[in-house]
Amino acid sequence: MARKQQHGRQSNHGDLKEFLDALALEGRSEHSIRSYRRDLEALLAQLPGPLDQVRPKDLRDHFRRQQQAGRSPSSINRAIAAARSFCRFLFEEDRLAMNPAQALRSIRLGPPLAPKHLTVAEVQRLLSLPSPDTAVGRRDRAILMLLYNTGLRVGELCALSREDVRLPAEGWGILQVVGKGRRLHRLPINRPAANALLAYLADRKDAEPALFLNRNGTRFSVRGIALLVNRYLQAAGITDRSGPHVLRHTFATHALRARPNIRAVQELLGHAWVTTTQRYTHLEVEDLQAQVADLPANR
Repeated sequence: MARKQQHGRQSNHGDLKEFLDALALEGRSEHSIRSYRRDLEALLAQLPGPLDQVRPKDLRDHFRRQQQAGRSPSSINRAIAAARSFCRFLFEEDRLAMNPAQALRSIRLGPPLAPKHLTVAEVQRLLSLPSPDTAVGRRDRAILMLLYNTGLRVGELCALSREDVRLPAEGWGILQVVGKGRRLHRLPINRPAANALLAYLADRKDAEPALFLNRNGTRFSVRGIALLVNRYLQAAGITDRSGPHVLRHTFATHALRARPNIRAVQELLGHAWVTTTQRYTHLEVEDLQAQVADLPANR
């Protein structure tokens, strides 16, 4: 019996590899594929045997145990979606006689909480902290300015190379970004952020292609940027909000208040759906609904 279970698990993991390879061929991002792998490996480790012997109840029990263990509903729903996609793939490839995840339902969520953002005064206090008299201060100011003034995701910031930036001697610049789903889009860099970048790049005497380098002279990691941003947030007396994403929320909120055009902000943030952009705002619900009603249907 034990040998049969071991063989079943090996078969499951072989199927998983083929599924992940298929996702890569479809152009899914590396981040998405890692999430699928993590969620599905956790599922397969709990199954009694190969998927062709699994009942729908086995899948429901697995996700119920995760819920009882305190995993967040949004994370469980992501794992449920991965299980549905995986089983559908195997069923369509004739690896399964029936799809055990076909009737699997997501957990019902309450209305999303509006993400926390910074006030204008808090942003001004934060951006004034990096010293303009040191190379590290000029680098840190450029990072904070770029996050706030463009709404970049932290992963997008870390992936930037110097060749992705176009900075005239005066005026606005242009940033070329590869976002989620490997979508390429260009973002404007306003004059304050462009000037901060020019001051930082004037210090660079190396040939490294990465736009931002850490103290070891290598490309910043996502964790490294998070630590840097949190250090400045705490120095600014902002202790109830943390992480680079708070600057993305702040960019979206301030942009919509200055110019209430949700479609324009959607494009700047690189969202595929306007409903995603809504979650980044702090405008009145009625105002947002009026804006969305005037938009053509999402495609």
